[in-house]
Amino acid sequence: MSGAAGIPAVHAGRRSKPVRFTIGSPSGYREMVKVFRSSPGRRPAAVRSTLTAIGVALAMSAVGSALFTVALHDTVGSGLVTFAIFGGLAALSSGVLAWEWAGQRVCPRCGFENSAVAACAACGYDVRERPRFACSEGHRVAYEPGMCDCGRRLLALRPVPVARHAMRAAWFALGFFLLVLVVAALASWPS
Repeated sequence: MSGAAGIPAVHAGRRSKPVRFTIGSPSGYREMVKVFRSSPGRRPAAVRSTLTAIGVALAMSAVGSALFTVALHDTVGSGLVTFAIFGGLAALSSGVLAWEWAGQRVCPRCGFENSAVAACAACGYDVRERPRFACSEGHRVAYEPGMCDCGRRLLALRPVPVARHAMRAAWFALGFFLLVLVVAALASWPS
């Protein structure tokens, strides 16, 4: 049985070297991809940018709902409901976007929060490109090329074409909207 938490195990009367559960690196140790992101306590810049984005969204929503309440000669209660709905949605979406955008600066290999999206200051990993490797069987994902535990070579993973998927979804939505307009125009056409 292997040692837990770096404690050497004893096999057939002999001690074995502590095992680090990681995948191929030049230092001889192997590094495994972290499943979860680092905690907010280790990411002060991400917390600051998220709180700033939420504050700006709430302030803009407050000004906007006050202006609409005055322009429409509506009641203060209605303006507060408008602010609660739209301010909450704006704060939530801007907070999530700010947290994810700040997450691009965190090194996935060591968890260090860099000041810019470039090479990691702690371990030298290319944070901008984020190269990842896996064997053909998909056992593990690693940050450096090498060999998998199963003996297969780790192959470079291609990045997901997010922009292409977003544009395809936008074109599909536009086409569906135009189809609904044509059907509505044909349905209202005088016979």
